[in-house]
Amino acid sequence: MVKTRSDALFHLVLLALAGWFLQQAWHLPANAAGGSLSPAFFPRAISSAIAILLLISMVRGLIAGTLLARDTSDKPSSSPAWVPVVGWCAVALLLVLYAALLEPLGYVLSTAGFIFLCVALVSVLARQPGESIAIGRVLMLALFSAVVSVAIFLIFSVGFEIVLPTIGVMGV
Repeated sequence: MVKTRSDALFHLVLLALAGWFLQQAWHLPANAAGGSLSPAFFPRAISSAIAILLLISMVRGLIAGTLLARDTSDKPSSSPAWVPVVGWCAVALLLVLYAALLEPLGYVLSTAGFIFLCVALVSVLARQPGESIAIGRVLMLALFSAVVSVAIFLIFSVGFEIVLPTIGVMGV
């Protein structure tokens, strides 16, 4: 896949945002307020990871000589131009729905539903015309969503001793 000049600009914008977030994270208090980690730990870690991954992606693209290439393909796209816009809008709406349902449903149920719906939405939008959706893949996605949400819940609640919204046992 050839990355175009617009991809290089996108990398730079994201890198600038990650740098700004990292700079803002250094202004957060570093003292721990009742937990083993400070409030600044996760924003610093996530901003640093994003910046490092973006730099690696940019360097790999520049070394391969594809990051600044011109898009010269004349073949039509396999999906309509509106599909990425619908995908971004739907994921944004799912994020709002996730935030609204986090307290009433608890972390595990709302996160499992969010992961399932996001991956299912992107998969449906990315499939080729005439390609069917196997029920086995849907069940595997549901299992994956449940396992990931429970694992993250246990890591944060047991490992980091961070209280997450729960309903009953293990956030369910």
